[in-house]
Amino acid sequence: MYTLVLRAHMEILRQRIRKLRTDPKETEQESYKELNQCIAHHQIILEYADIMRSLFSVHTFIQFILIGTLLGTTLVNLCFFSDFWNGLSLVVYIIALISQTFPFCYTCDLVVDDCNRLSLAIFHSNWIGSSRRYKSTLIQFIQFTQQPIAYTAGSIFPISTQTNIQSWALKTLFEKGKKLLGRLDKF
Repeated sequence: MYTLVLRAHMEILRQRIRKLRTDPKETEQESYKELNQCIAHHQIILEYADIMRSLFSVHTFIQFILIGTLLGTTLVNLCFFSDFWNGLSLVVYIIALISQTFPFCYTCDLVVDDCNRLSLAIFHSNWIGSSRRYKSTLIQFIQFTQQPIAYTAGSIFPISTQTNIQSWALKTLFEKGKKLLGRLDKF
């Protein structure tokens, strides 16, 4: 939910940037003032992201640890102790566990993409023919926005779909390794 609000503000800012210097009646001073307002809007977005980062970091780290533990124990139960119907219910449970973290990881990826699109929108704005002061402020704004808003879980690993998929791939690898060890024990 919070990342969707962040994305909405990024889209509003991107639309404001697209409108920079498009009004022929606007003076250079008014254009520069509007650019500074866009920079102030971006600062507010970054402050919001920092507040949310402190909330997400610990909470998501704990959630990933708990889900990883539950996935591990569920996979052991699935591999060694379940029949068909119990296994089917465990597969549904595993899907439910993964669906808890996937949407948030996906929206965190979308926030990073929005940051990249914001930098491109600034670059593609109507800056040709502007004053030197406007151009230098715009260049600094581009450089500042090239650092995306990224969230980490416990300040250890990034919150992204890649991390979510990699953790799932490790669980699958663990499962296949256990099956292989089970086959080797029969010899």
